[in-house]
Amino acid sequence: MSERTLILVKPDGVNRGFIGNIISRIENKGFLIEKMKMMMATDDKLRLHYKDKINKSYFPQMVSYMKEGPIIAIVVNGTDVIKTIRTMTGATMPNEASPGTIRGDLGRIWEDGITRNVIHSSDSHESAEREISIWF
Repeated sequence: MSERTLILVKPDGVNRGFIGNIISRIENKGFLIEKMKMMMATDDKLRLHYKDKINKSYFPQMVSYMKEGPIIAIVVNGTDVIKTIRTMTGATMPNEASPGTIRGDLGRIWEDGITRNVIHSSDSHESAEREISIWF
């Protein structure tokens, strides 16, 4: 059964030149990229996207990170795409993500202490549809 998911290549992924690498991983897995666009994240979109994190102490730092540069929003379609892309993405913390995953291979923690983990991927069908409606 085909489903859709949202991927955001975060500013560090864009600035470090990982767009092609990430797209290649998606396409090599046989998934279809339905939509893709580059944009700057806004406070409004980030508040909607991260609505469950607004009251967390790290929320302002996360918003600042997501506005460091452009992002790439991608809608990906395929069978079991949400679970598969989440596996490909890896653990949230790059230093805990397995080698071979996007975050394990490309993410890192920087000297300023900010975790820049390259990519976001939806964690459920409901989240995917909600997030796609925010960015597209």
